[in-house]
Amino acid sequence: MDDAEVQYWEEKRKEAEDSIKEHFALELDNIRRQISPTARIEDIPDVAFHNLSFHETIWDASTEILPHLEVQVVIDKKNQCFVTTGSAGYVEFGMNPPYGATLPIRCWIHTHPFGSAYFSGVDIRTVSIWQPIMECAYVIGGIGHYGFWEQDNPNQLEITLDNKFHRIQKWDKTEEE
Repeated sequence: MDDAEVQYWEEKRKEAEDSIKEHFALELDNIRRQISPTARIEDIPDVAFHNLSFHETIWDASTEILPHLEVQVVIDKKNQCFVTTGSAGYVEFGMNPPYGATLPIRCWIHTHPFGSAYFSGVDIRTVSIWQPIMECAYVIGGIGHYGFWEQDNPNQLEITLDNKFHRIQKWDKTEEE
């Protein structure tokens, strides 16, 4: 890749990150106004929890802004939003770790831009490792197609297709290793 291409992709990654963070900030503000204008941001619960419009923004970043690249979002205890982008099949914080994040993680969201919401072996290991300090996780495979994992049911992913329950993906302890 030449310098112009590198510059282009850095700008697109920044655009994707800004789009997601701006949407999340708007969601926080809307909920805060409904609760109380003086509510502290960190006290607002479940901002990303089953928030389909926020999921659509993340999906758009993964498929339109950054065609077919995975995107990862972490919402921490203080409702800080951390975003990173990856390749077509993998995303990690790598060179852009979530400095300043406060545990527990309220929500981890990532995309499968190839269009399938399920937990891969890497995803299963991730939620298994982080399970004691992560409340919920989503994998987005399209608009209205996502998997939802929660700490209370650590060995299963509830998959939704066309905004309706589709199936449960289960795994046992041996699959986590």
